Amino acid sequence: MIFVEGVEFSIMKRTERKWMYDRLDGRNIKPEFLNGVTEFIEFCKEHPSCGDGDKIRCPCPLCDNRRFYDVETVRLHLYKKGFVRNYYEWVCQGESFGESVSRVQTNPYREMVIDALGNNQEHMLNEEVDVVEEEPNGEAKKLIDLLKAAEDPLHEGSNLSVLEMASRIASLKCEFNLQHRCVDGFASLMNDAIPNNNQMGRTFNSTKKVLHGLELPHERIHTCPKGCLLFWKADAQLDKCRVCGSDRYRKTSRGKLVPAKVMIYFPITPRLQRLYATKNVSEDMTWHAKNPRVQNTFAHPSDSEAWKHLDATFPDFALEPRNVRLGLCTDGFAPHGKFGSQYSCWPVILTPYNLPPSMCMKKPFMLLSLLVPGPTNPKGHLDVYMQPLIEELKQLWEVGDMTYDISSKQNFNLRAAVLWTISDFPAYGMLSG
Repeated sequence: MIFVEGVEFSIMKRTERKWMYDRLDGRNIKPEFLNGVTEFIEFCKEHPSCGDGDKIRCPCPLCDNRRFYDVETVRLHLYKKGFVRNYYEWVCQGESFGESVSRVQTNPYREMVIDALGNNQEHMLNEEVDVVEEEPNGEAKKLIDLLKAAEDPLHEGSNLSVLEMASRIASLKCEFNLQHRCVDGFASLMNDAIPNNNQMGRTFNSTKKVLHGLELPHERIHTCPKGCLLFWKADAQLDKCRVCGSDRYRKTSRGKLVPAKVMIYFPITPRLQRLYATKNVSEDMTWHAKNPRVQNTFAHPSDSEAWKHLDATFPDFALEPRNVRLGLCTDGFAPHGKFGSQYSCWPVILTPYNLPPSMCMKKPFMLLSLLVPGPTNPKGHLDVYMQPLIEELKQLWEVGDMTYDISSKQNFNLRAAVLWTISDFPAYGMLSG
């Protein structure tokens, strides 16, 4: 009888944990695997007797449950290598016969929408979309449309939702740097290949409309062709530069007036708030406070003298571990490469150092804040282009912005500080004025 129950338990575990050996979707890690690893880490934390202090056994193929690491290192190993073969029952982490970890099948895309937008619309989350009798306001409609797209199948019988298909198309476009026309062609082809009466768009623009509610804001700011000033705030209505007299607009061959030079600004506050609205990231934003520093070891920016000096000088800022410490870096970039036309634009990137070492230098957490246009480097005018960013950073330092933390289910006043800048020596000369 015990043997039969053991077999049933083993079969149940294999069914329940099939995500363990279904890690990749192309070059991306599947959301189910990410959620499963988080579940595994939480299980290990609930069974500390099988660990070594703050360390747990790593079940990746290389470590094979013989080595102990901190949870973030184990998480990284599992993301990179997956689990050792046939390890459906976590006996080395303290799982006993008959013990079960409940795992509810969820819609990760619906959760993504609620994480990003739902916290300000809590009164709507438990209601069905079709019971809204009045015309919803802008923010509410955005949420309703996204939740509907997360639930609606692409076509009858499809396992993909409208939102999942749109998200994956946008992800592939970014990952492989595909042109709009290329995506349009593939979208049209897939539209013809799947059953009629589907909800898939034929162009990339229709895909963007599905994702519109998740987009973060950006501003296009006209600038003087010579970089003397921004046509912004008090100078927003000028047609000529008040410093050098250059025209704000130029005429095209068809006689249409277009701005001579445009800078793109990506406000940093909503991007930091999105980190705290993301379940997989928000808890890691306080990693620096939860993990004790090892004396005479430099393993993270929180071990630096600059970080410690900031904490000692501004204890009110240090008191809230969710306040963000940033690094600012910039350098020239030639989008056309060595063999294209000579053109250099200057991205200004902010990196939040609150995250653990395995995350803080990864591409998704390098936040583009400014894209300074070319065709040449800004030289002594970089400070002119950085005005919107500096103003926002001062606001975040002096006042802050109310932000929802999904991990603690609480609102808090988010503040931020720039610890240092990173650049080569020519760019350092521009940054220092």
